[in-house]
Amino acid sequence: MNLRLSRNEGLDPAEAWAPWTPTANDPWDRKWAGHLYRRAAFGASWPELQAALDSGPAATIDRLLAGREGQDDFDQLMDQLGPDNPQFQPQDGSETAIQDWWLQRLIHTMHPLRERLVLFWHNHFATSILKVRQPGLMKQQNILIRRHALGKFAPFLQEMSRDPAMLIWLDGNSNTRGKPNENYARELMELFTLGVGHYNETDVREAARAFTGWHTDGQKFTLNRFQHDDGKKSLLGQTGTWDGQDVIRIVLEQPAAARFLVRKLYRDLISEGEPPSDALLEPLAAQYRNSGYDTAALVGTMLRSRLFFSDQAYRQRIKSPVEYVVGMLRSLEAKAEPKTDYSTPQQPRLMDGLGQALFAPPNVKGWAGGEAWLNTATLLARHNLAWKVAQGTQGPLGISTNPPALVRKYASTRDPKGQVDFLLDLLLQPAPGEVDERASRKLAAFLANDKPSTTPSERRVRETMHAILLMPEYQLS
Repeated sequence: MNLRLSRNEGLDPAEAWAPWTPTANDPWDRKWAGHLYRRAAFGASWPELQAALDSGPAATIDRLLAGREGQDDFDQLMDQLGPDNPQFQPQDGSETAIQDWWLQRLIHTMHPLRERLVLFWHNHFATSILKVRQPGLMKQQNILIRRHALGKFAPFLQEMSRDPAMLIWLDGNSNTRGKPNENYARELMELFTLGVGHYNETDVREAARAFTGWHTDGQKFTLNRFQHDDGKKSLLGQTGTWDGQDVIRIVLEQPAAARFLVRKLYRDLISEGEPPSDALLEPLAAQYRNSGYDTAALVGTMLRSRLFFSDQAYRQRIKSPVEYVVGMLRSLEAKAEPKTDYSTPQQPRLMDGLGQALFAPPNVKGWAGGEAWLNTATLLARHNLAWKVAQGTQGPLGISTNPPALVRKYASTRDPKGQVDFLLDLLLQPAPGEVDERASRKLAAFLANDKPSTTPSERRVRETMHAILLMPEYQLS
């Protein structure tokens, strides 16, 4: 049974977060497998979709939460590469090179759910290389985020509070005894844990005092005891000789903290539509608090829920540029060979004009997301990128695709309508009737009208794929 909104009370929380069970009227099918992969990964290849259909939702979600075998070796390799490696001597700017490094991980990862959470937390903690100016520190922070992305939030926040890139970004070295800098304390409460309305200016000032002396020598965290204010501080109703660790503990004890974090994950994993009520979120907030802020358990509950597999979640998010690019390449089994030499970065050009530069969120609030991703300029950039990808030649972007080969390999038909149906299933995983039948017929007619050949040419297959990549449905997650 699908969920329905009640005009007076909204969604029933117990019903919403109960595990979804497929039924004859609402089966586990390509629609829901594609929905899961768009949200919990970046999209799925045809073999991944088929494996999901064969194994069912529970096993597929477990597999996404765990990642595939070989991920540890891949992580070790990628961690060794990058801006603190002697090979990393880019000629055209280290900012571009480190973006190339992360795009490699996004495209090749065997743990796409974790990598998607790395992107989420990167936006949550919104640190920009344009101020930090040290690619090695941005890489170090990226690895820190990956280590904690599906772990417990308290140790994650403790480490992030000592992270050198974060300390530079929010002026930690200016936070000294007798002259506290409030930047980190304010963002800790406003953007990282509580949200506006759940603290006051006194709390900010007292928390800033607690973080005095938390500095960096430019490469690592250092506690400058001479600059630490060890006097008594009153914060959120508690008084003591608090330091930064105490601030984090006290902040996460507030009921608002779990709700704030769950609300952000809801927007990322469930829906960007109507904001959820506190009542709807409270069961998840309680779970998050009681589990010690276990993010993997929380994400698992969300992904298994009846609300996730409902009309309230289905295609209720706009793909970010990273989701658009990486999902397209992974679905099309693009060839983008892993690199060891980043001296000539290529793949960041995939992101040109789309509105999202990795490691460079626009401000401390991160990317706004949602409808902000789409305007006349970024839609044109998506159009142009989709055409470059559809053409398939490696060229300057460092990737290549072969849509006609995918059709020959998986479609098992030379019939134009059958080939269009395959491309729609591969790229959109639509529900029955979701794609306008007239559009489907026009695409099939376009493929069929390829005289003198009786079989659609490779060029027409690529052009058909390009048309699907521009459909409104493809812009949605």
